[in-house]
Amino acid sequence: MASTFHDFVDKKSREAKKQLGTVEKVLKQGGMNVSNFLETGDDPYIFLRNPQGGTSFGGVRIYKIGSNMAYRVQKEDKTHPYGKAYLLDVEGMFEDLISDQTEQQAGEEVIKAIAEELRKFFSQSADAEKEIRQGEFDQKSDPMGRVTINTHGSDYSNTVNSNYNSKT
Repeated sequence: MASTFHDFVDKKSREAKKQLGTVEKVLKQGGMNVSNFLETGDDPYIFLRNPQGGTSFGGVRIYKIGSNMAYRVQKEDKTHPYGKAYLLDVEGMFEDLISDQTEQQAGEEVIKAIAEELRKFFSQSADAEKEIRQGEFDQKSDPMGRVTINTHGSDYSNTVNSNYNSKT
């Protein structure tokens, strides 16, 4: 029984490594920078570097979790990922495309779709972080978060002060 379970785990691990290796080739074919960590430790993964920068993270870790493939942001290629995991539904992409085309054509479209999905993720992440940083910058103008009224250069403090002094 123990050897059967061990065989099952080994088979799943080999299958995951093979699928991740295929995704690595697909991404490299799409012109992306990918590092292979399939033979290190118990959790094989590939690391896709952010092609455009502008984010607080260096790329994404792509890995298998159960029967699904997912990706999460990661600061550097050898650090642990953090944040939300996103599904990379390669099989779903293929099934969507196969109905209109041959397997070969659908496969070529999936190659493009995978790279495009991840480029879009990096672009949207950069935009979101830029927006957040802009919001933080606006908050720094008044650390208490109070609303300030721009009087367009008019200084009413002298008027208030002179009116107060004339009444006394």
